[in-house]
Amino acid sequence: MRIEFNGDKCVWCRSCELICSLYHEGGCSPELSRIKISLKIFEAEAEAYVCRQCADPECAKACPTGAIKFDEKSSVYFIDESECKGCGLCAEACPYNAKKNIVVFNPIRKVYVKCDLCFGNPQCVQICPSQALKVVR
Repeated sequence: MRIEFNGDKCVWCRSCELICSLYHEGGCSPELSRIKISLKIFEAEAEAYVCRQCADPECAKACPTGAIKFDEKSSVYFIDESECKGCGLCAEACPYNAKKNIVVFNPIRKVYVKCDLCFGNPQCVQICPSQALKVVR
């Protein structure tokens, strides 16, 4: 299961970032969101960056503490923040994280975070007014 983004449907509201940060961090802050929207205004394009929930994730292999775990119930990989030491090896290992916007450092808690699909109930997909986000299995 992962989130798929359709840039043609996106209306640039960035509600997905706000609900993500509100759900996970308790406040509306795009900087703390686990989904990142990049707007290319002059090209009239939008891109979304979110964890792809790889079948054999490099981030999990790179984690020296085993903080990246698989939740059997929701079938998602997530970072157990109580075990994360903030080393960043997971972020470096992710082949999709070249722009440093998929596995990101949370400066408040000093740990790395990534999309956990809200453990099977992604808030961003639910709130998107244009249905630019959808869950694919």
